[in-house]
Amino acid sequence: MISRNLKIAGWLAMASAFLTIPLEFLCSTLEARTDLEATVLQTIIQIFGTLLFLVITLYIKRLLNCIFNFRSADRTIDLMIITGIVAGVLSVAGLYVTPLKESIGYAGIGILMVQGIVQAQFGYKLFKLPYDLGGMLKPFCFANIATGILLATIVLIPFGIVVSALSDLMLGTIFFKISACVRNVELKNSIT
Repeated sequence: MISRNLKIAGWLAMASAFLTIPLEFLCSTLEARTDLEATVLQTIIQIFGTLLFLVITLYIKRLLNCIFNFRSADRTIDLMIITGIVAGVLSVAGLYVTPLKESIGYAGIGILMVQGIVQAQFGYKLFKLPYDLGGMLKPFCFANIATGILLATIVLIPFGIVVSALSDLMLGTIFFKISACVRNVELKNSIT
């Protein structure tokens, strides 16, 4: 991974951190509406959120694999990707398939619980990373575990969203710090 890619990942994580809460609020206000405009807007937000989550998660996997040669969380990351895609598809389907909206809603709750469990597992597995990420490893791990637990409880989802935004903020900082280190190595290599 080159420093430019890490910087891009950092900006995406920061964007996720700052957009999560406002977009969740917007979606919750749009749920009360049944017009086409609200449905299209919710669809765009859901697709954008799912794609942003997928890209950031893939960057995390590349970071762990390429920079740290850490593969212990690969299976968990793959499960996060799968559940993220399924949750996104179910959310969009629930907007358009009115007769199945209730059933899709229950399936969505189940997927959200699974997502929470997998996210908590991801945070736990990251404790095995032999690098402290500039002092950010433990807080990032705890934030992922807390996010996972809060999402899995369903009742505490609003708190999970806030902790998730803080986790993304930490992740962006991690990407920026590693980007600076990689850039220094790239500069040294270009000089020699």
